[in-house]
Amino acid sequence: MKLIDCSACIGFGGINREIVNHENYFVYEKVNEPADAASLLSEMDFCGIDGAAVYHQAMVDASPSYGNKRLLDELQTDKDKRLYSVLTWLPSISDDGFSVPHLRKAVKENSLFGIRLMPQANRYMLDRITCGDLLDYAGAAKLPVYLSPAYGWEYIFSVMKECPSLTVILTNYGLWGSDRYFYPLVNAYKNVYIDTSDYQEMRGIELFVRKFGSERMLFGTNYPKDNMGGPLSTLMQAKIPQSDRENIAHKNFERLYAEVKR
Repeated sequence: MKLIDCSACIGFGGINREIVNHENYFVYEKVNEPADAASLLSEMDFCGIDGAAVYHQAMVDASPSYGNKRLLDELQTDKDKRLYSVLTWLPSISDDGFSVPHLRKAVKENSLFGIRLMPQANRYMLDRITCGDLLDYAGAAKLPVYLSPAYGWEYIFSVMKECPSLTVILTNYGLWGSDRYFYPLVNAYKNVYIDTSDYQEMRGIELFVRKFGSERMLFGTNYPKDNMGGPLSTLMQAKIPQSDRENIAHKNFERLYAEVKR
């Protein structure tokens, strides 16, 4: 079965140290970090994963502009075009290099699947006052926006109230059950999706599919913050029809990628 990972990362620094995640418990998991695209592709081959949407750790540790450049340079080495770029974006009101025309050009030229917005880490408000042009463009272009509740869920609920047509992928939401947070969002907004990276719960996928169908979930690993094997095993062992497994494994990703207006 074809597999496309919607949430992988290149670069050192995200793991292999004592951290406290947003659920306030210590994580010590040891994972081999991919220094470059070749290392990521090697790990994907080992796990039988065909493609991946990728961001760079330098977007977090250094700056979005530097990390974006590092990612695009790395993806030039992907001769088989198995990797899709996911850039990190900032408000155009304060950062001239992050205007909507710049983003439109990046979408057209770089096999862009989506953008990551990290308002807390980059010190801005994710609302129409600060990011109206960006949110309007992303919504109209059907460009997926990755949001993480690592700093709380409130801002996600708030931006969806302002921009209900936005295509959002919820990622890095913690290994403890988050259903009571994301069920209402998936129910209320037709373009909200979750990735499976942290959804390694007993019968979690089955319950989600029964309630909302399989079209609102994307296979993801959050690698290297998590091993690829956990999410992969959870999906493969889920007691769901094969057609639903195919949707989650690759078809939903391919549909969203095809819907982006370039």
